[in-house]
Order: sequence, then structure tokens, then C-alpha cells
Amino acid sequence: MNTDTIIAVDHVTFGYRKRQTVLEDVSLTVPQGQTLALLGYNGVGKTTLFNLIVGLLRPRSGRCVINQALVPSMRDVFLMTERANLVDSMTLRDNIRFRALLFADGDSTSRNVNPADLDDEPLIRAFELGPHLDKKVSELSSGLRKRAGLVAGMLFDPHVIMLDEPTNSIDPITRDLFIDYISQLHVAGRTILTITHDLEYCWKAAERVVILDDRHIVKDIMLVDVPDYETFTGIATLGRDREGVDFGIQHAGETTSESRG
Repeated sequence: MNTDTIIAVDHVTFGYRKRQTVLEDVSLTVPQGQTLALLGYNGVGKTTLFNLIVGLLRPRSGRCVINQALVPSMRDVFLMTERANLVDSMTLRDNIRFRALLFADGDSTSRNVNPADLDDEPLIRAFELGPHLDKKVSELSSGLRKRAGLVAGMLFDPHVIMLDEPTNSIDPITRDLFIDYISQLHVAGRTILTITHDLEYCWKAAERVVILDDRHIVKDIMLVDVPDYETFTGIATLGRDREGVDFGIQHAGETTSESRG
């Protein structure tokens, strides 16, 4: 592994069942400090690839490696799932307190966080979570849960940030705030991988886009090489035209052959 490579996926094949292959001979390297977006249609294996990278799944063949010289502990890797990694029955403050206890026992370089002083945390203020700190997570809307999950993980200053559909279920203002935050994290040298269907997020916040389709990586592009957003959307959708689809809807004034008979 190169000294500046933080994640390496080396000829990985994986399937949940013996005769089913989700990913086949997938290879990918991510240098330190890169912001990468992972695109692909539903069910193509994006979340599976994330889980392989962090060791929640084991490949049939090949390997996934996180560079220990750059990432001393898995505590320095933040993986936010679509459920936001929060315990429903606990308050947001208690979720953060529990995470702080986990970090206190390790040799992670992440900073200390005092759950009692969260109201003064810049991230809490920026994402307007102060009024919700003592609510149970089960009481939060899906958008608030997403914001809370992001902030709960980012408070501990991870080296590698892996986000699964972070802009789902959030309002446009929060989405713009999130894009600005990701852009600032990139400038600060964080490595960020995002699974998303949000092409505008990719265009504004990512520098590299990798597209999965039919078990393989089919596109790997640097956005600096793409001339405009319209060209990018054509690349990101793999040129598949879905306009003029017949949904079988009978419009006003139309009759079927059966009704005319």
C-alpha cells in the first residue's frame, strides 16, 4: 500500500449467498484527504462495499485494508448508516455520552467531549440540535435523526468519514449546510466517502465519483475533468434514458377498447 493510500480494496468478490455475487473483482484505492462519492442504482452493492471496508463483512476473495499508519484505531473511522447509528431508547445527549465512554478507554487521538457542555459545541449550534439534546432519538423526525447521527459521530474528530445517504430526509437549508460542512472538512484534510443518489451533492462536495453497476466499478472519474453539471448527470446515470415511460395511466377523455365495446 502506498504511504498516502488510506483505503485499499484489492480484487474483492462478495456475495450473501453461495451462488449470488454482489461484487465481483472490485479494486479501489482512496488517497488520504480525498472526498469520494459512490454512486449506483439501488441494490448494486454500495453499502455492502462500505461494510467490507470496515470489516463488518468478509469478502469471498480479495481484501480490504485501512492503512494503520494513517488510521491508528478503528475509533478514528466514522461510519454513519441510514439509521444514523443512534440508540432509539436513549436521548441524543446519552447517545453522545455513551460514545464518549467508548472513546475514553482507547488510544484514539480523537478529542474529549463533555456531554454536559454540549450546548456550547459549535457543531450542535450549527445544526440546531440544542433543543433536542434531551429528547429520545425515537422522538426525533427522520431529518433530525440524520443531523443528530452526523454530529454525534463528528464530535470525536474521525480521520475517515463514511456516510450512507446523508442527504436523505433533510430539508434544503440543512442540506446546503451539510454540503458546506463537508467542503470545509475536505479543506481540513479529512478523507470522506459518501454513498448517495444526490448528484448535486456530488457536484458541489466531491472531487471524485465512483459508479458501481452489475457487480463492477464501471466509472471512476475526477470531477475536475468534467466540463459541466449536465455532462456529469449523463455520466452518473450511465446514459440510461427513462423519459417517455408508459405507466399504463388512462388520461381524461381516453377510453379503452373494452369500454368502447
